[in-house]
Amino acid sequence: MMLEKLRVCWGFSPTVDRNVALVEGFLKGKSFADLAQEHSLSKTRVRQIIEKADRLVGGGILTKTEPSKASPRSDFMVAYPYVWNLAEMHRLGSVTPHHFFAELERAGSLERLVDKMRRLPRSTPTTTRELTRLVWLRERGESPWPAMKRSSVAIVEPSCPADHPERGLQCQLALEPALQELAQRAAESGWTEHEIAYALLELAGARLTECQRHF
Repeated sequence: MMLEKLRVCWGFSPTVDRNVALVEGFLKGKSFADLAQEHSLSKTRVRQIIEKADRLVGGGILTKTEPSKASPRSDFMVAYPYVWNLAEMHRLGSVTPHHFFAELERAGSLERLVDKMRRLPRSTPTTTRELTRLVWLRERGESPWPAMKRSSVAIVEPSCPADHPERGLQCQLALEPALQELAQRAAESGWTEHEIAYALLELAGARLTECQRHF
C-alpha cells in the first residue's frame, strides 16, 4: 500500500520506478550504501530520495507514521492526474499537489475551489491559487501556458528551385536568426542552454520523423 501511494505521488516523474525500488529495498533492510551502489547514486542522494518518500506518505519509512486525513487515491486525484505534471512543469513545488487536493476535497468540486480562490485576498500565498488556475484552464481545453508571442524575425523566402543542391543550406541560413531569437527568449525565461539545445534537437527529430511518415 505504501509503495502504491508513492507511485501515485511520483506518477509523472521519469525516475518513479527507480525511486520506488529504492524505498522498497530500504524497507527490506538494505543500507544506503547498498542502494547507492545498486542504483549508481551517492549515499546522500539515496538518503534524500528516501527522506522525501517518507514525507510524501506521512511517515512509516524513516519516521513514525502520521495519520492522513485524505486518501492518496481519492476521487479527486483520479479525476485530476495531470495536476502533478502541471505543478512540476510550473515549478510550484512537489508538495503543492497535496495542498491542492486537500483544498479541492474541502471545496467539494473544482468549480467551488475556483470561486474560493477568486475571492481570496491578493496577498494570499499563490501556489494553490495558481495550480487551480492551471487545472481550470486544462478543464476548459485551454493551454495552461501563456501564448508565445510571434517572432519579429522575418524568414527569407527560397531563391532557388526545390531540386537545387544549395537549397538545404539556404534554408538553414534563413531559419538561423529566428532560431537564435527563440533560444534567447527561452534563456530569458529561465531555461539553461543545455535544456534549450536538447529540446530543439528532440523537436527537430520528432518533426523529421513525422515528415518521413508522409513520404
